Amino acid sequence: MFQQYLSQISEIGFYPVDTAVKHRYCGLSYELDAVLGKGTIWCYGVDKRYGIVVSDFVFNCDVSVQFEHPPFFLVGLATSTPQKQRQYGRQHTPSLVTYAGQDDVFRGEFKKGTIVRSVNVSFLPDFYTGFLTERYPSISGLGHIEAVINDNDVIPGATEVLHQLGNFRPSRSIARMYYDSKVTELVSMMMQQEINRQSLPANNRIPECDLANLNQVMAYVNAHYTQELYLKTLARQAGMSQTKLTSLFKRVYGTTISEYIRSLRINLAKEMLADDNGKIETIAHTVGYRFLGNFSAAFKDATGLTPKAYRKTVR
Repeated sequence: MFQQYLSQISEIGFYPVDTAVKHRYCGLSYELDAVLGKGTIWCYGVDKRYGIVVSDFVFNCDVSVQFEHPPFFLVGLATSTPQKQRQYGRQHTPSLVTYAGQDDVFRGEFKKGTIVRSVNVSFLPDFYTGFLTERYPSISGLGHIEAVINDNDVIPGATEVLHQLGNFRPSRSIARMYYDSKVTELVSMMMQQEINRQSLPANNRIPECDLANLNQVMAYVNAHYTQELYLKTLARQAGMSQTKLTSLFKRVYGTTISEYIRSLRINLAKEMLADDNGKIETIAHTVGYRFLGNFSAAFKDATGLTPKAYRKTVR
């Protein structure tokens, strides 16, 4: 599948470039032909187990893609900002995307002027029926994962791991160790979510209607975390009291609402500090902090570094 993907991106106008030029020290880097648009794609594949793709590009024309693929499942973080919305200064925040598919043909289209930024991990059968079961015999194949993947855009912890995969740039010597550990962590989070759901006693399970409302709140937070968010607004969306919402959120997702919002903002700030030359104060405002001091304190508390020091480590 990985080779099919590489062949496809070459056909639509991407050509290979030196990974070091793009501040990557492993994997394969591609740049979009300037005639067609602007941007890059970086890929890292491991045998027939999994592939990681980090994209940041925009076409100046409509482009269609189509290729056959084997069974796989995908977890990713993606932002797609149409040209008209960019003109009005609207910035979309990354959303979690999941997909589970069998032997099929992928068809997609990139619209002219739409900026595409994403971090995707594609898992192949050799990973979840071979690698995982050999290393961890207690895992019985794909069962738990399929239950979580299908039509699920809320997987606690997955967003942070995907941000880490997009931002961290390991040397060639440790890349395999790092990426094996991260994709395994991602799968373990998905499995644990399903195990937790199934292990609740029948009389202690959260009603499906409450879970559906909670997922709506999570989706809303994922889409608007760079804005001012108020607990009373979220509670009204969920159709429950503020106390019930905070309690259920912590119970289901293992973190508080404020902690989750902070992690999303800090992860977005990391990406901007690594790729953007803008002022730190501007980045603070973009990710949702009105005051630079509050942003700097939150960033250092989360990473152990000031925003300025962090920028130096990733440049």
